[in-house]
Amino acid sequence: MKIDIIGSQFAGRLTEFRSFPYDVNNFVTGQSFLSLLSKSYPVAMKDLNTSDIVEISTAHRDLNKANLSKLQESRAEVLMIDLLSEMNTLVKYNGSYFNKQSFELLDEAVDYEEVRKIEQFKALKQHLNKILELTSFYKQVILIDVLPNNEHDDFIAGIYELLYNSIDNKLVLSADNKDVPDMLDAPIEIYEGLVQQLRKFNSDNYENQLLFDEKLEDNTLSVYMNYIEPRYYVYELYKDGKPYKKSHRTDSRYCQFILDEQGKYRIRVTAESDKAKPRFSETYVYKPLTAGKENPDAEYIEMPDKKNEWMLQVLLNNMKVRGLIGNPYKYPEGYKGIDVYQRGEIKSPYIQKEDLTEVSLALLENMSPDDLKDFVNEHKTLINEASPAMQNYINFLQQ
Repeated sequence: MKIDIIGSQFAGRLTEFRSFPYDVNNFVTGQSFLSLLSKSYPVAMKDLNTSDIVEISTAHRDLNKANLSKLQESRAEVLMIDLLSEMNTLVKYNGSYFNKQSFELLDEAVDYEEVRKIEQFKALKQHLNKILELTSFYKQVILIDVLPNNEHDDFIAGIYELLYNSIDNKLVLSADNKDVPDMLDAPIEIYEGLVQQLRKFNSDNYENQLLFDEKLEDNTLSVYMNYIEPRYYVYELYKDGKPYKKSHRTDSRYCQFILDEQGKYRIRVTAESDKAKPRFSETYVYKPLTAGKENPDAEYIEMPDKKNEWMLQVLLNNMKVRGLIGNPYKYPEGYKGIDVYQRGEIKSPYIQKEDLTEVSLALLENMSPDDLKDFVNEHKTLINEASPAMQNYINFLQQ
């Protein structure tokens, strides 16, 4: 099966393995989506002042925008994307985007404008429909969830989430970057693991396997089913070897469980299919943070996930908050008028998201009946996203 790739040298390393299961049709490397979708600045190779074959070929394709038409005319069924090339420094000239290095190789001076990462992210959101139009040409889009392990982590994570939430025909592979100083030069074991997963995507018995991407992030254990066709599932959380929680029958390809106690956890997935047998995830050891809770009067709050966003609203209604700690690329204009910072930017005490339950419930319990009623009525949409247990407790407080 043929595959097109938009990525960095990380994806390039995958293709070097003999066991890589696809025939590479087009490989767009070292180029941002913004550059890929822009108008050209026509140059000949002789105009580029370098003898490095990689530099000259990358710059020539970047300036002349030669890659987009190849992708649009491609007959490959699969597109694979890794986003590490988005780290390239971009410049803007005459409404189009280019790698800064491409212009630096020209003898002639070009009056371009350098693009900050936050501006790049905003522009990517504006071009999202064009990206989705391109991905719609393919039967499958494989998203590689890989972070560089540097100051660009939030930026790359923000773009990944943007694509993840927008592309329906996606398969997902996560690359573990723990203890890896440079993901562009990752240990061979990481590449081998991803290639083995790719081989399963392209195997003859793909439909008979229960393939999923799994991860433990903070206190959330999740699986994402790597099967695009409609199918129903039941997800069951096991704790210390015994069934603990269970989902309803659902056609959702994603399931997450919030871990609230120390233990060994794994998820069992059962598909409504005669072909695919039930399968367990890996076992994960979860230990809640034991560090002392931050001062409830802290002026900064760490942002929770969507399910617990109502807790954040409780604190915002009752405290003077200077800023929130999260991914600023997800909220380039801030969250409800409040600036969002990366964790490393804040040196003051802050309320950790693990402590939001205790702090928010204490505030709710101290509200007068009228204030509690007003809060629930004003934020019904957020409260409906909460867990059933939390919704039941809030209803109890109103009695």
